[in-house]
Order: sequence, then structure tokens, then C-alpha cells
Amino acid sequence: EHLQDNIHTYAPLVELTTEEKEFLFETARLMAQYPTIPCNDCKYCMPCPYGVDIPGVLLHYNKCVNEGNLSNSSRDENYVKARRAFLVGYDRAVEKGRGAAHCTGCKECNHHCPQRINIPRELQRIDRYIEDLKQRKEF
Repeated sequence: EHLQDNIHTYAPLVELTTEEKEFLFETARLMAQYPTIPCNDCKYCMPCPYGVDIPGVLLHYNKCVNEGNLSNSSRDENYVKARRAFLVGYDRAVEKGRGAAHCTGCKECNHHCPQRINIPRELQRIDRYIEDLKQRKEF
């Protein structure tokens, strides 16, 4: 069913104009500047055998990237706001016990991801970021 929907999106196939191609290339260039994870919430990675809400974790991370709530330094002027937004939002978006910290690295999800995301690596990176935010105190 999902495949049929995708096929109907491109039928009938019409070639893009030069302006449309330029627009797409510029959009792709701008999007490549954001450190988002290319998850499209298809949920093919689910269910995780260890209960991790993979799409929830990845989508919350991407939301924070897109909203500017991802800070790597407590010296950033927006650090306190970004820290709070990320941690509070994470607690709301991802049910307790289903977060990135519960990933065992089994890679079962990788076999199902059409985006070929190295999901355990991304979850581990997000978990380290969360732990780092939790250890730093607000000013």
C-alpha cells in the first residue's frame, strides 16, 4: 500500500523545469547545512525489541535542530533556553523507559530502515547529548 502511494505520487511522470531543478538544488543545499537525522517517521524500524521509541527520539531531536534548540556549549547565549526546551520536550515526546538510553545496539532496526540510518549510532549520540545536558546545571 505504501509503495502504491509512492508510485501514484510520480504518475504521470513529468520532467522538471530548469527553475524547479534550481529550486530543488538550492533547497537541498540549505537542508544539508542542518544536522538533522533523515528519519521520515515511516516506523519501519518499529517495534524495537527493547522498547525504544525510535521515531519519537529521532523526531524530537530533529524538531530541536529545526527550532534552534540544540546547543553544544553552555557559553551559547541561548543555552539555558535550548537546554530546557530539549529536556522538557524530550520528556513529553518520549515515554519514560522508551528513550535512547535503552538502545542496546542490537541493530535489528537497521535492517528495516529505508533511509539507511545507523539508528543505534544516532541513538547513542543523542543519549550522550541528553546525559551531557542533564549533568550541566542551569545558570
